[in-house]
Amino acid sequence: MQNFLHVLAGSLALIGFFLVQLAGVFIVPFGLPGPLVQAAAAFILCMGTSGKMMPWYWVAGFFLVGLVAEGIDLLAGQFGSKQFGGSKSAAWGALIGGFGGAFFGGLVPIPVIGSVVASFIGTFVGAILGEMRHQKKLDPNLQVAFGAVLGRAVGVAVKLSVALVILIASIVVVAVA
Repeated sequence: MQNFLHVLAGSLALIGFFLVQLAGVFIVPFGLPGPLVQAAAAFILCMGTSGKMMPWYWVAGFFLVGLVAEGIDLLAGQFGSKQFGGSKSAAWGALIGGFGGAFFGGLVPIPVIGSVVASFIGTFVGAILGEMRHQKKLDPNLQVAFGAVLGRAVGVAVKLSVALVILIASIVVVAVA
């Protein structure tokens, strides 16, 4: 009986681990740090199994690529805004607008899609408002807002790709262990 409970607990822990890995992929479009959540889950699995199911070097690699992906995501929106002639105010407006859009988009009765679409709309509007504030005039610069949205899309795509790679690597590492 004790062996059965031990196997059951281990199985439930692995199911929880993979659910967190999947959640890490799905939270990326909301601007949340999915790859870092996945790396944290890998760390917990590593500690819980003394590195047998998830070696420490994989955990370190997951944290490293997760941090790089977060940096790219953060800088991509600012880079996109600047490439299209935007100011720092436009870049900050895009960042704040993206987070605000994702939060308030969650109130839209269409699960997930509402937040994702609203985060891009918030990025667009935030970049326009930030640039208008910087220029001190009411003439919106749509080109700057387009650049911010394009940059955000690139950042999300990179972070999503990293989250998918971590998910697949986690499956392979645990399967081989």
